[in-house]
Amino acid sequence: MNMILKGSSPATLVAGILLLSRARSFGQRMAVGILGDPTDIGVVHGPALVASVPLASCGVGRDYGSGATVIVPGPAAEPLAVSLAPNGAGDWFCVDRGGQGVHPATRAFLALRRDTRTRARWLGQQLLRALELSGSTADPAVLDILFGAPVAPLTRLGVALRAGRSLSGARGEPITRWLSEHPLPDGAAPLERLRPESREAVEACLRSAESLSAEDGGRYRPLQDAVVELLTHLAMLPPFSILSPLDPTLDAVAFGLGKALTATEGGSEAQQGLVDTYRFLGGKFTDSAMHPVCLPDDLPPTDRLLRWRWFCLQTDTAAKRVDRLWRDVVDPPQ
Repeated sequence: MNMILKGSSPATLVAGILLLSRARSFGQRMAVGILGDPTDIGVVHGPALVASVPLASCGVGRDYGSGATVIVPGPAAEPLAVSLAPNGAGDWFCVDRGGQGVHPATRAFLALRRDTRTRARWLGQQLLRALELSGSTADPAVLDILFGAPVAPLTRLGVALRAGRSLSGARGEPITRWLSEHPLPDGAAPLERLRPESREAVEACLRSAESLSAEDGGRYRPLQDAVVELLTHLAMLPPFSILSPLDPTLDAVAFGLGKALTATEGGSEAQQGLVDTYRFLGGKFTDSAMHPVCLPDDLPPTDRLLRWRWFCLQTDTAAKRVDRLWRDVVDPPQ
């Protein structure tokens, strides 16, 4: 059995790898060639973290024993590119690996901890204590997820708690234990959903943050707004409820964050992992072919996050087409 795929793209490499792997699993001999030059494939740099079945199964950044978690190393000072979308085929964002924070609210929190004023230090300690009680940490990467991940606020909260607890090793208190057992009355302020002792502490923190923001020209406003947003969504939870469990993709990314933050050694070009696996399985590159099969071959964007999304979209598309390609080889149309 033979097949030639056309295009120097991640899609052709993934299709070639999966076809060769399937042939091996069925004990059949198959030759797969790619009409194109491997050096023309768009370079996709790490560090990056994503849960992607196609990439993991093709040997890209796979951490054995961690399922579909893909971790591509990169320079320690470079922000970590992250996607919470299945197979990385959705939005991407960055989290910090250098202790500075990427999201404005994270930077405001770190500035608060360094502030020399007594009120600021007190406020920073209160926020840190809330994180510690929940079992999470004040790691800038976790805070970047909490404040800036492109998902719903309560989903951000769930992912950040899972990631923070995996870093700290602590279990922490359920976040909903601070909510009263009564639903929020119509027209009531979100803070009224908190238990009395929790509400008093939160109100004191918000008053302090408002005062500091007024003095500093809004320096801590991003942090204040982010906390209020999370509290507002928490207040809308039904009585005696819990945060929704994370789906496998979100859980894999949250649990893999710790390793991804320290992944600096090894191949930092994701596309090279595809090339290496393809060649290992016996795949060849050629410069001529009579009737090659065309797969997506659009040019990669220049923006790093958009390039990662392009890379994952191509690999996901190719993985979904493999069944049909396999049928065309085993039972070609007459």
